[in-house]
Amino acid sequence: MLRYEQGEKAKDIYTNYGKSERWFFKWLKRYKSGEPNWADEQSRRPHTSPRKIDQKMEQTVIITRDQLVNTLYAPIGAQHICWELQETTNKLPSLATINRVIKRNGLTRKRPRYQAKGVKYPIFPVVTASNILHQMDTVGPRYLKNDGRFYAINIMDAHDRRARVTPKRRQNKDAIVIGMLRGWEYLGLPDFLQMDNTLSMQGSHKHPHSFGLVIRLCLHFGIQPIFIPIREPWRNGLIERFNDDFDKRFFRSQFFKNFKHLCDQAVNYELFHDTKHRYSTLNGHTPQQQCTGIKRRLPKNFKLPKKLAIAPGHLHLIRFIRSSRILDVFGEKFPMPMDVEYEYVKATIDTTKEKLFVYHDNQIVKELDYPLPKTAMDLSELEL
Repeated sequence: MLRYEQGEKAKDIYTNYGKSERWFFKWLKRYKSGEPNWADEQSRRPHTSPRKIDQKMEQTVIITRDQLVNTLYAPIGAQHICWELQETTNKLPSLATINRVIKRNGLTRKRPRYQAKGVKYPIFPVVTASNILHQMDTVGPRYLKNDGRFYAINIMDAHDRRARVTPKRRQNKDAIVIGMLRGWEYLGLPDFLQMDNTLSMQGSHKHPHSFGLVIRLCLHFGIQPIFIPIREPWRNGLIERFNDDFDKRFFRSQFFKNFKHLCDQAVNYELFHDTKHRYSTLNGHTPQQQCTGIKRRLPKNFKLPKKLAIAPGHLHLIRFIRSSRILDVFGEKFPMPMDVEYEYVKATIDTTKEKLFVYHDNQIVKELDYPLPKTAMDLSELEL
């Protein structure tokens, strides 16, 4: 700038430095501004951003999330915040913007991601409507401060996510059957019921072919039980996530005076979940909105028969075959061919043919005799 003040031409100056005319006059303008730090490099960041969320909307997002956090049973993710904002404003921030607001204000909650093993898993049945597949699981024991322990028998429709929660003092077969019947009374009867491998659901390892009450009741209604792989609870992923929601948004979100109070509140939780809980996997619909109808219902005033035989039907077990090449069917061991080592198989028991069929990639790899008892289970002393 000294050369310019001494009368040298601007073109000669910026040409001498190998710079452009625009560069020279930018610095000349800053020099003439009289600012003491005119020669300092300045940020090139734009003064305004048309896509930046304004402070008022950012506070609205934070307030909305806080309201969801303090609302019993309510989810708190970006999609649910967006749905809440729809009721009060037409100018909605994007989900990415909402997530940035949550992160910027230190409100994030991280969850570990599931890592797939890379082994093909037999996916069945194909769920395209309500009551094709239900998933069932138990939660507990949980403890009430003034009234002892309890369990919850939870059941959920895999298509529409409608759910039923049945708190019981125990998780034996009687309690599970009560939970099943209560669930089916509302949800309808499914084609398949998927569950884990607890003894109360299987029956007895001492008499594996006799089948327990849960299996027999399923077959009685024409329902095919599916048992997920041993020690792989994530295969019942929908009900597992629901159990987590049950723990966080129901059991740990309020104080229960006693077991009866908890049972009463569980009904409110079911209603809120089915009518208010929106799932991104359901395109923002609630379970009630996603339901495609009920084709088969539990008979009105249904009572268990005094004798319950093994009805014609099928039950399935998904199993991972390890290096021992042993298939575990309710504690009974069957040797498997080398082809299925370190692979998942589906073992299907046909109660009519009294056969055990083992499938891999939808191909039968083994067929075994599976004789079943002809005696019926006595239920006369069962109190349900």
